[in-house]
Amino acid sequence: MTGPAPLEGNAGVSDRGEKAELGEAPPLPESFQVHDLSRRYVQFRMQQEMAATAQMQGPSVGPATPPAPVAAISSIAVPSWLRGGTAPFQSVSFKPGCAPLAYRPSGFLTRGAEARRAAFYGMMSAIACEQGIPAGLFDAMIIRESGYNPVAVSSANAYGLAQLMPGTAFGLGVDRYDPLQNMRGGARYLRQQLDRFGQVHLALAAYNAGPGRVRGGLVPRITETQAYVSNIIANWSRLTSPPGSTSTVSTLPQVYRSVALTQF
Repeated sequence: MTGPAPLEGNAGVSDRGEKAELGEAPPLPESFQVHDLSRRYVQFRMQQEMAATAQMQGPSVGPATPPAPVAAISSIAVPSWLRGGTAPFQSVSFKPGCAPLAYRPSGFLTRGAEARRAAFYGMMSAIACEQGIPAGLFDAMIIRESGYNPVAVSSANAYGLAQLMPGTAFGLGVDRYDPLQNMRGGARYLRQQLDRFGQVHLALAAYNAGPGRVRGGLVPRITETQAYVSNIIANWSRLTSPPGSTSTVSTLPQVYRSVALTQF
């Protein structure tokens, strides 16, 4: 960087005289220099600027008019889990047990999906009870996973009724391309997560996102996983509610329900 060119002779004094003739700020006392940034110089400049401002504003007439009120800016609601806060969620404690439920139409599936559900319902119910899982819960999970399509394939290469990944199927010792083994493997894997976490919503999150992502008793902040858990628990309630009733989590059997609050 280069500094300003030095003044020659009395050029600085001459310039200040010309500015005064043009009506600009009066000349500085001879004791001040352009480069002088001392306290006295700063005080002098402040006095000059304040005097100029007072002349521009002129004398005040009457009381000052208060400023017009500024409308408040409405904020956009942000979900608490995005703000790092907590949100209430009615958890569902798991206690092993199964009461077989007779088939009845879900009332919310398409005709094709309902026909597939009817065809596999007996097998699903038997496998759920075999693993000590509520049949309504397993039914709702299969609906969410595959819509009871035995050859459904996801973009992540999950396959079949329970959407088993190759590694998961291998670890469970089942052939995921066989509908019976696929569903049995899914029930066994869900039961493992239920035993591990003790809460249905956490077990479902582990089934969907992997048990390693469920930490501190919280559902991971993954939009897909949160929607997955919410949908299955809601449909579980719908599938086990009396026909024509308004389904809520509170309609689940008391043995599977608690009123704990956790972050969701």
